[in-house]
Amino acid sequence: MNKYKKLLSNTGLITLGTFGSKILVFLLTPLYTYLLTDAQFGTADLLSQTAKLLLPVLSLGIAEAVFRFALDRAEDPKNVLTVGFGVLGAGALLYAVALPILGLFDMFSGSLSLIAFYTAASSLHSLVSLYIRAKDHFKFYAVQGVVNTLLVILFNLLFLLVFDLGVTGYVLSVACADLAVFLLVFAVEKLWRDLVPLSRVPKRLWKDMLRYSIPLIPNTIFWWVISVSDRYMVSAMVGQSANGLYTAAYKIPTLITLLCQVFSQAWTYSSVKEDEGESRSDFFGKVFTFYLAVLFVSASGIILFSKFFTGILYHESYYASWQYIPVLTLSTVFSSLATFMGSVYTVSKKSLPAMLTVTAGATVNVVLNFFFIPDSFGGVKLFGWGAMGAALATLISYAVVFAIRAATSKRHVAFDMHLPLLLINALLVGAQAALMTVEAPLFLLWQGLLFAAVLAVNAKALFPYMKKLLSFAKK
Repeated sequence: MNKYKKLLSNTGLITLGTFGSKILVFLLTPLYTYLLTDAQFGTADLLSQTAKLLLPVLSLGIAEAVFRFALDRAEDPKNVLTVGFGVLGAGALLYAVALPILGLFDMFSGSLSLIAFYTAASSLHSLVSLYIRAKDHFKFYAVQGVVNTLLVILFNLLFLLVFDLGVTGYVLSVACADLAVFLLVFAVEKLWRDLVPLSRVPKRLWKDMLRYSIPLIPNTIFWWVISVSDRYMVSAMVGQSANGLYTAAYKIPTLITLLCQVFSQAWTYSSVKEDEGESRSDFFGKVFTFYLAVLFVSASGIILFSKFFTGILYHESYYASWQYIPVLTLSTVFSSLATFMGSVYTVSKKSLPAMLTVTAGATVNVVLNFFFIPDSFGGVKLFGWGAMGAALATLISYAVVFAIRAATSKRHVAFDMHLPLLLINALLVGAQAALMTVEAPLFLLWQGLLFAAVLAVNAKALFPYMKKLLSFAKK
């Protein structure tokens, strides 16, 4: 099958299972902001994000390894899945040691069981869903994604509206949905038939998969540091209310993250499996051009309508959160660009370089947060920008990761990144974010003009590919 047609087909199915379904969850934000105070919303987010931080400790990053190795024609998928479940069992022992440490913090002392349940359910769901995606079962992958979303919505309504569980209900709804869908996938796909005795799995495979997955543990943690640690620091240095507004602001740029995730999931599969015909470098270059254009046009539109989105989606007490959206949207663009560059490491099974690039970004993020967020630290006068400082630190950190990956990934797959187009887009959307944030005179006029400029700059890159994708869709 033609590479682009295959990519389109997979993207469409993943869109149904991931993007479309998560949009429904996104639309629950008004419910959250109505039923939870900004402080409660901030606390609920920190609990779920803490569970996500612990996830690689429990799973040892094995779910991604299962996906990557199950794609290899030389490997038996049954052996790969067996390693996945075996590693999860061993990781649970490490997790039992890590959890009590959280009890030392007052914020988590009463929530350890909830965090453990959330993390375990998420790791199991991730393992089986990535496995069936690697086996090219995209239709059922889409179905299970929709079911997962519907269950999240159902449990949210049940736990928040009926039982009034507040923060606990917010976290519990996601965990219950993950566990239910794991059981569904395991049963429908009859995955017990894909498990073999541990003794039959070649020791080489254990070593190869762990060699690939273990660097993903710090890689995931450092991604978390860049994207989430600022919320802990805002909470500690400015307060839970400020963190609640900052967390709410992050929800809208998440639309770009979801778009990126959908494309990346289909793209990673295609970039590994579809290696015939055109050279891989040409394939990467052409897809990156379209990806680049979609990202910046989407970001420009979100910045343009940031106040409007905040006004219709959030309770009025959250309206002030709009001011962080422009900078966070731009940071999400660079995060998505860095994710695309990370696919180069996935294709070549180079997880260590991926981890090192994220380490650099995480270091920059933590340092800048200490300088940008508080008024002072250790008696030294600092910038005191509060949550806005956290947003700027996040933007700079993602830009650093992307820049390093863009410079180093050429060793593995060299392709045309269209730097002039990238730089022009970054300048235009950067100017748009700055003017929106400070509400410059006639800022709405400037927003309209800059959005039109972004569309014009990307027309050549965007429209031909849109026409090609539409022609594939008709077939």
